[in-house]
Amino acid sequence: MARPGLLLDLDGTLIDSRRDLARAVNLLLGELDLPPLPLDVVCSYVGNGARSLVRRCLDHVDPAHRVSRDVVEMRRFLDLYEGVLLETTCVFPGVLDGLERLASRDVALAIATNKPEAPSRRICEALGLTDLVPVLLGGDSLPTRKPDPAMLRVAAERLDVPLNSCLMVGDSDVDIAAARAAGIPGVWCTWGGIHPDRPDGAAHVATRFAEVEALLP
Repeated sequence: MARPGLLLDLDGTLIDSRRDLARAVNLLLGELDLPPLPLDVVCSYVGNGARSLVRRCLDHVDPAHRVSRDVVEMRRFLDLYEGVLLETTCVFPGVLDGLERLASRDVALAIATNKPEAPSRRICEALGLTDLVPVLLGGDSLPTRKPDPAMLRVAAERLDVPLNSCLMVGDSDVDIAAARAAGIPGVWCTWGGIHPDRPDGAAHVATRFAEVEALLP
């Protein structure tokens, strides 16, 4: 039997980063003399990477496009996020213990996130995830992001496991769509609090991390 692999989203799956993401968005909006957004609105735009988050938040508060959507705002957002990304961000309950148990069972573990790689690595190192999950691919690691399946394929290659021995776990439709495109089961996790609606095509639903563990041989 091939070694099993678990491909994991980051925000809303392993970590609760909602408040720090919203803080960075609202710092950017303040610099642009635009009104702040509530936490739930910012969270509804999380999942497709930082560029999409910034663009959608700007569109929400500035539908007339008085402020440009060019790369300046994106770079500034990442600078602002770098300053706040560990203020409140934490690992969800049960995740660290669960990852330790999976590692002890020789399950291959990788993070596949649309968040840019540099802040993702900084967060994982600070929160003790790096030693447990050796492979990380971010939204700028490859030419494409989820739901394109390339990130999942490359993650499996770097883990040296067959893609068809892997599960993809995430909290959004983007994660489940990527799993379907890659031809592997997608597990929708409900604990993230960012995307409350079950995505179409989820092979499994997990309400806590231990239920993810139970899906692996």
